[in-house]
Amino acid sequence: MPAPAFPPYVAPVHARHGSYSPRYGWLLRTHLAVRDNPRVFASPRAALELHTGKSAAASMRFWSSAFKLTDEIRHGPGTASDVVPTMRGWWLLDEDGADPYLEAEGSLFLLHWWLLAPPCLVPAWFYTFCLSPFTRLDPDQLREGMLRAAAAAKWSRQPAAATLHRDIRCLIRMYTPGSAHEQPRVTLEDLADRPFSALRMMSTDLDGVVRLSNTAGHNAPPAVVAFACLEYASRSVSGPGSISLGRLLHDDAGPGRVLRLQPRSLRHALKSVATQDRRLSVTDTGDGTQVLSFDQPPLALAWDVLDESYGHVRQRLGVHPEQDAQEPRPQPARPVPDEQLPFDEPELQAGR
Repeated sequence: MPAPAFPPYVAPVHARHGSYSPRYGWLLRTHLAVRDNPRVFASPRAALELHTGKSAAASMRFWSSAFKLTDEIRHGPGTASDVVPTMRGWWLLDEDGADPYLEAEGSLFLLHWWLLAPPCLVPAWFYTFCLSPFTRLDPDQLREGMLRAAAAAKWSRQPAAATLHRDIRCLIRMYTPGSAHEQPRVTLEDLADRPFSALRMMSTDLDGVVRLSNTAGHNAPPAVVAFACLEYASRSVSGPGSISLGRLLHDDAGPGRVLRLQPRSLRHALKSVATQDRRLSVTDTGDGTQVLSFDQPPLALAWDVLDESYGHVRQRLGVHPEQDAQEPRPQPARPVPDEQLPFDEPELQAGR
């Protein structure tokens, strides 16, 4: 069986996080700084204005871009880029935005989904959640898998082993709450230093083995799950239509793999939203295939569902995050016909 390849929207960049995983408050501080001064990162006072060290300031810039909360605008060769908030950055992080302090249950799930959506700047994250067949996260195994995926994608340069290990260490640190000896207790310090550990995407055994959860998405709010499903559908369907729940569960970059959803959780979330919004429905086609149907363009509907769950932020702020520039949407790396994806037989099995 050929090795899975990174899709074209995954950028061949590594370790730009500077070994820092995103910390609590970094995204908000970055948003407020670039909102007031798009040239803040070009200033020698950037670290001072961001209340952090120089290397941490560079990491804050990277993470804000990776989560699609800022854009980099270069005005000419040799000039420093302006860094400006995207519409979704305004929507989420402004003072009167959806959740500037990331207190709502679904905001971290939403950011996790955005991190792996096109364009993706974190190949190690994409490989681990979307392409790897394993739930036991062995660093050497992940490194070899990423090298094969890069070769299959015909990347011109293979990343160095040490660089990939920095990515893997940062990835595991981002989603695990401290050392194995602290499990399962999660302290306030853990959540401040590693806010994404609250998603319970990864856990560490007492023997130090890190495992990827298959069920973390059970805790994602239905509106966030529905947003991810509709946004994913919009990559291949521009107008009213449908997508099978099998694809949503099993496609490499689909919500099932990214959010770690099981069939029951996915079905429950979508039906919960559909009872409140008649523009979408979950139905059985009669041949055993369940589909999510939508009678409006799925991207616009995705933002309607999400925005309503956060109290109609777009109307309050006058922003339209659904109009953020979209990268071309290629097909999933390993498309499989719907009939080969029985909805009640999840692909995600316990790894070796």
